[in-house]
Amino acid sequence: MKNTKKISYALLALLLVVCLAGCSAAAASVLPHGSGETSALPSESTSMYDVAYAENGVEDAAHDEAVLKEQLKNYEEFGMVYDSDKDVLYYNGKLIRWFEDYYELSAEERAGIDFFNENGVVDVYAVRDFSNLIQNDDGSFDPGGKIVGLKEFSDKEFAERDITTIKNPPRDVCYASGGPLTPDEAQAIADEYAAFGVTYDASIDQWYFNGEKVRFFQDVLTSNSESLTGGNFHGAIRSSWNENGSIDIYTVRDFTNLNTSGNGTLTGVEKFSQAEFDEHTQTEFDEHMQREVQTSSGECVVIQE
Repeated sequence: MKNTKKISYALLALLLVVCLAGCSAAAASVLPHGSGETSALPSESTSMYDVAYAENGVEDAAHDEAVLKEQLKNYEEFGMVYDSDKDVLYYNGKLIRWFEDYYELSAEERAGIDFFNENGVVDVYAVRDFSNLIQNDDGSFDPGGKIVGLKEFSDKEFAERDITTIKNPPRDVCYASGGPLTPDEAQAIADEYAAFGVTYDASIDQWYFNGEKVRFFQDVLTSNSESLTGGNFHGAIRSSWNENGSIDIYTVRDFTNLNTSGNGTLTGVEKFSQAEFDEHTQTEFDEHMQREVQTSSGECVVIQE
């Protein structure tokens, strides 16, 4: 089995996106050399999550591969070549099993790319020079520095790498940028919902719907009108999970009439049925029992593969 994985702007703190686009939750984490990828589910209380963009279908996959191919050209001068026909990487003629190139954006964030092929015989990582950062046209500096070379991991690191985790990632991979929403940011978001009975108490990080505590809150901001579970959905979802809540709610938006933020105009908020509430409960409980719980939030991209 061969698995290829592309990463950009991934939070070190695991990010949860509670959505129903083919799965109940998806997360990704970028870890140091020799580490794998880990999934996360909601803890007893989590704050309102920002936007999750879901992209599905063959066209998105083809675009993703084209972007990867272009990115990998940056490493050719250092002896790494990408064979797009076979979808494999070679380093000085040797088939690569694991390749990674990460760099820090902040104390809690990293960006980068990685690639996995189970049949490879060598693990490789990029070396970057951060002493002379490149200045962009807008005056900001590129935190990625400059790629100055590639190196092989040692035989010991190769043998110790946990490829089982890499081979079996969550079906949806979440790429993130930005940090958790502050109470002020959450309150600003809440203002849009106020007319429909939704309020937010920043002191306890709790959402309410007509006075009742909200457990699961799903807001499909943009949509191509496809079902969230049909495999063809493309849009943006904002969601939250709080174990202390007693009801699950969702928004109703008019996607033919966009607001100033480019989202569908909010026309209502509804409660999920009791059957749907019970289904959410069972799904979250089962997955909570199977995985370690960590939380964070931010803006992310969910790509079904």
